[in-house]
Amino acid sequence: MRLPIEDRLKEIYEELPYSERVLADLLIDFPGVLATHSISELVQRANTSNAAATRLVKRLGYKNAQEIRKQVREARENGSPRYLNTFVHDTLDFESSVKQHVDFEIQNLLQSFSELEENTLKEIVTALAQARNIWIVGYGNSHMTAMYLRQQLIQLREYVEVLPRSGQAIEKDLSGLRKQDMVVIVGFRRRSEIRYKLLQYARSVEATILYVTDHSEPKTNDLANWTVRCRVQSTSLFDSYTSAYSILNYICASLTDHLGRAASNRLAQAERLHELIRSQ
Repeated sequence: MRLPIEDRLKEIYEELPYSERVLADLLIDFPGVLATHSISELVQRANTSNAAATRLVKRLGYKNAQEIRKQVREARENGSPRYLNTFVHDTLDFESSVKQHVDFEIQNLLQSFSELEENTLKEIVTALAQARNIWIVGYGNSHMTAMYLRQQLIQLREYVEVLPRSGQAIEKDLSGLRKQDMVVIVGFRRRSEIRYKLLQYARSVEATILYVTDHSEPKTNDLANWTVRCRVQSTSLFDSYTSAYSILNYICASLTDHLGRAASNRLAQAERLHELIRSQ
């Protein structure tokens, strides 16, 4: 298995001639540009030559530039933060940078919602209303999104939990999973075999499954009853979860409408309890 490109560059950096070193400097700082820019563009920005770029690629152990670009694209698709960073912001003024960021966020929202079908939404909402228990699972950055979903759902119905719990084994919590339950797996970017094993386990006990993920997830067939994809790309090295939070917000708002008075009564009871606890 090859080292990450920038790590390999650091290993051989001292032995590089100046013509290759200036290109190496660029790639160490912005390795993701290998997927977004041509070698000619990078050569021009580094103020070196195509011949120097060819020698550097060979020195790194690649047959050609296409091979190194393929590795970087795969790393970007898997969500590696350092390969998501490019020097786009470096060339923009403040207003242009903000506009580009906001435009990208809007496109994320529009694309994500355009793929959410009405019948799918209705089925998800019905399942959320009817499930005996709802288990929401999220690892890494996805745990924050899972927590957000739980905080909305618990205002509308009972028996909603987030896993994994701090310091607890998830196996013990899910050992009682049944057909009447619903599992929501939230999983963005970094693929985890644990995630797939949980999906398979939930399916084996015939629990209802909602899988919330992004567009880089290739394995969706037969994994869940529904898969909701949220676009999370951004103009920086950080993924944006705006569309994910917005879609989950919309699902919960739709559940509120579906539950009607039952949701209103639960919210009212929570508000009365809040006043009781907070009153002096």
